[in-house]
Amino acid sequence: MRQWKIMAIFTIIITLFAVFLGAYGEPDKLSKKIYHTFSSGYSYCFRRMNGTHQFGCTSAPKGNVGIVHFIRNETDMNWLLNSGPHAPYAALLNKSDFNRATVQKLLDSGKVNGIMVLNNTDQILPDSFSPDDSCPNQGHGLYAKDPAYQSCSKVQWNQNADGLMMMDLSIPIFIINDASDTKMLIETCYEGHNQPHADGSARDYPLCAVELKDRMDGAKDSETCIRRTRHQLNLEPQGYCDPLGDYNVYGTVKALNNTESRPDKSVIIAAARLDSFSLFDGLSPGADSAIAGIITLLAAAEAIGKVKETIQAAQLSHDIMFTFFNGEAFDYIGSDRLVYDMTNMDFPKPSTKPYLSQIHLNHISHFVEVSQVAHRDAGKLWLHTDPLTKDKPEVKAQLEHLVSLFLEANSSLVARVNNSNPLPPASVQSFLKAILNQTNLIFPAVVLADHETVYTNKYYNSWLDLRSGINLNYTGDSTTWYDEDTQVATDLTEAADMVAKVLFKLAMNGTLNETTVSANKTTVKHLLYCFLVQANCTILKDIFDEDFAKNLPYSTYPTYVSVATSFNDFTNVVQQLLISFLGEVRYNATKETCRDNDQTVYKYVWMQGHEDHNGTRNESFCMRAAVNVSDAASKAFDIHDYDYKSGQYSTWTESRWAGNAMSIRLFLKPSKAFETMVLIIGLVILLLSLLLSYFVNKRVGVLFPHVPTDRPHVSYQAVEESSLNESTQL
Repeated sequence: MRQWKIMAIFTIIITLFAVFLGAYGEPDKLSKKIYHTFSSGYSYCFRRMNGTHQFGCTSAPKGNVGIVHFIRNETDMNWLLNSGPHAPYAALLNKSDFNRATVQKLLDSGKVNGIMVLNNTDQILPDSFSPDDSCPNQGHGLYAKDPAYQSCSKVQWNQNADGLMMMDLSIPIFIINDASDTKMLIETCYEGHNQPHADGSARDYPLCAVELKDRMDGAKDSETCIRRTRHQLNLEPQGYCDPLGDYNVYGTVKALNNTESRPDKSVIIAAARLDSFSLFDGLSPGADSAIAGIITLLAAAEAIGKVKETIQAAQLSHDIMFTFFNGEAFDYIGSDRLVYDMTNMDFPKPSTKPYLSQIHLNHISHFVEVSQVAHRDAGKLWLHTDPLTKDKPEVKAQLEHLVSLFLEANSSLVARVNNSNPLPPASVQSFLKAILNQTNLIFPAVVLADHETVYTNKYYNSWLDLRSGINLNYTGDSTTWYDEDTQVATDLTEAADMVAKVLFKLAMNGTLNETTVSANKTTVKHLLYCFLVQANCTILKDIFDEDFAKNLPYSTYPTYVSVATSFNDFTNVVQQLLISFLGEVRYNATKETCRDNDQTVYKYVWMQGHEDHNGTRNESFCMRAAVNVSDAASKAFDIHDYDYKSGQYSTWTESRWAGNAMSIRLFLKPSKAFETMVLIIGLVILLLSLLLSYFVNKRVGVLFPHVPTDRPHVSYQAVEESSLNESTQL
């Protein structure tokens, strides 16, 4: 009886406690009163690795906590470094102040546990910012081991670089994009609780703190991380990182099947890179780093597509393969893989539809690459050539002819770089490196760029490589931007027109022809809008089926290559555009019959067509083209016992992270003395509770007397005997 009464008391106490909590209405109401959790208006820095190092950001498993301090000027910085008594801090920066020098200063202080960068649209951009190296891809290019040109000894191409991407930061860094979160951080958090007094003295507790959670699973280097991922010792394996990679996009003007052989030196490669990067997930706009070149080459492909029958009909004509390489920002992943496949007679793959004729290194006659072309250096675009091959007898005359074609096409726009300068970082370096000592394979190559020497792009491979950086500034209402004429559209159309004319003359192999080749400025205007304003635009809706078109985002696609486990949407968009520009309509096909046949050399896609003024699409059609994708994934991860330090192939990987690995929470942090006092009070209450329980247990006979003796009492034994008697009688 004593035990039952004690349990009754504790049950009542627990019930009252539950009722007290229930009064709050929601189970997590108490947590919401303590924390302000940012929803999704932020981007985070994450970790990547190569064969020797780890780079980027991470946090403690449960996040890093710091007192928020807003650094707006040198005074604020000095206060944190020299006077701030409440370390660790979480530094809050304007985007104009976010650079390697600032980050390094904060890290060296030992007082900073995390960084937040405000991405307000009204903030002034820094004069320059590039987290890449001053000599991008220096360990994997044509000149990596050449004593005269290695490490960009002749030209430091990316002079605005600070190398922040190549640092092991090991603290969380977030970009704050949401305006309400920005207001909360500045006004409510910093100014309301943390801003020092006018005399420079620190504010008293409670102070506003932030918990930045950015936990990465991968660590050390790619070799270690991949080994840990592949060698699992439990039934629920956990991955730690994945190789970077995606797909290259390519398309040929001539649709030759795999039973037809190509003559040597019969394919012109026209190339551009598909990717850029930044420190932050989802923020890799690549306006000049990648997008300008992609648009220029697509516009040139459209111009060639309109005259493809002329090229196909000419007996001595060359084929043109438009190629968009992916992963080029990470040691030429895409171009290096294509060279590998061509060398091993595996491109296009014989077992993959469409069944196109094989293309190997001996088939390449010319290589024209469109690099960064959004700016003008001294009012011109520049033709870069390779000093190691330009004077070889096998290629010298052809190279001079190729350069002369550009000058003939538009002498006021283009000029040739000094012959002694090396090529800038470009995909063609992967090809020339593979054939440098094979004179029978060498071909003339040029890289078209908007810089004679150092980059004119001040935000190369960064989250600030925005449309504003290439002066794509719209003036009218946003509803008219799609068709608005801009100087950038004019410049890129002029470049595309020149490239198309050169490619056509090369393809016709000197055959006289009066066919007019010209780029379409309207297409360029539309692609600028779709790639740099929002992907939910008319031209992309027209070339996809209904299912894909309805999911086009009202933002831009990032150009980051990501990991080799899925097909990037941006890659798919470029492939679809190339199909629409090089392809032909199959008028008799339905949506059900618009598919690859068993032996076709074409890729078939269904396009929903243009929407009329009533919002109806009555012109859906089937399009086919000799366009496909190929692997843009490094062979380093396929070779057993590969030497990750050899530098032969790209070894970049990206760390994995859990679904709940990213979060930002604001809260008020009391002083250490207050926290200690609360702990002591809690311990005292615990001890008193234990003493009270002991006292109640010892005095239970006094506090809870037995039931009076005149009350009937039935024992368990009597009940059992009665039950037994009844059973015997039955």
